[in-house]
Amino acid sequence: METNQKDKSRRVRLQVGAFLVFSAVVLALVLSWGTGVSAVSRSRGTVEDDCRLIQTLRYARCGHEVVRRITADKEYKGCTLQQMQEAFSEWDITSFSPAEIEMSRTLQIYCPDHLVVLPDGAGVLGVYENKYGDGYALRAQLDIPVSDLPENVRETVHLGMPFKSADEIESWLETLES
Repeated sequence: METNQKDKSRRVRLQVGAFLVFSAVVLALVLSWGTGVSAVSRSRGTVEDDCRLIQTLRYARCGHEVVRRITADKEYKGCTLQQMQEAFSEWDITSFSPAEIEMSRTLQIYCPDHLVVLPDGAGVLGVYENKYGDGYALRAQLDIPVSDLPENVRETVHLGMPFKSADEIESWLETLES
């Protein structure tokens, strides 16, 4: 009988011990979940010389993505996370360390893989390319007024019409003429 009592007592102690360990783990998880601290907000330190900027550009018009890896300008040396967020206010900084900063941005244009036919401010079509990742540069003026286009094409061309090559643009222009 005494051995049975000792076994029961030992089982109860083991169960209580397991319950206490389980409770401690649950409490730790609950406390850490409530903090909402991200990797970016925990970051300390300032930008070092030769800090790498990893910039992800997402292009809403075509759905493509480009990642640039560049060295931060010397003027950013010594900047904190908050100062970098102010300097790159159009970007979402997703990771910050003194040696490397990751950031992303979504642009409402086509990526550099496309040539884009768009009207200029005067309503004349031109061929544009995204040379630097964040805006269009005129590649060629087409001298076709938007008003000369069929109505269904006018609506589309105002948003920009993407093409893979100059040959594709030539083919498209030929179909307009016929």
